Amino acid sequence: MFETGFLGTKAPFYMDLITIYFGLLPLLMGSAIIMAMKKKFDMHYKMQLSTFIVTLVVVVIFEIGVRLSGGFNEFMNDSNANYSAMAIFLAIHVIVAVISVVIWAILIYSAIREYKFHKKPIIRSHAKLGRWVYFGMSATAIMGVSIYYFLFAY
Repeated sequence: MFETGFLGTKAPFYMDLITIYFGLLPLLMGSAIIMAMKKKFDMHYKMQLSTFIVTLVVVVIFEIGVRLSGGFNEFMNDSNANYSAMAIFLAIHVIVAVISVVIWAILIYSAIREYKFHKKPIIRSHAKLGRWVYFGMSATAIMGVSIYYFLFAY
């Protein structure tokens, strides 16, 4: 897990896997959204829920790996990127990610409540909030891949 990865950078193996996943995340979420647009709500539900769960698992693996690897400062030691700029970019990335995941969780909870249990939804406009979640998670993914680039390939 901590040996050098397969993307040809200085990054550990787990970081390569996680970066590939987050690079694909907007496509995975977009595919689920297309299912909803085609009125295939059961498939949309299954795809969004599984993508959400896999994303949470990937984030946990990422957090454990980063902590065991020495954290941000350790990765910055081998990077050519500007420390202050990266720290600010990372802070913005974390804020956008946390807000997006929390809203995504609320959206999923509301959808399960309405779709599976036929109870009144918590969210009035599922599609509108879903667009915000898609935008936030896509921005998070792009920022994460950018951080990978600046830490390990720049």
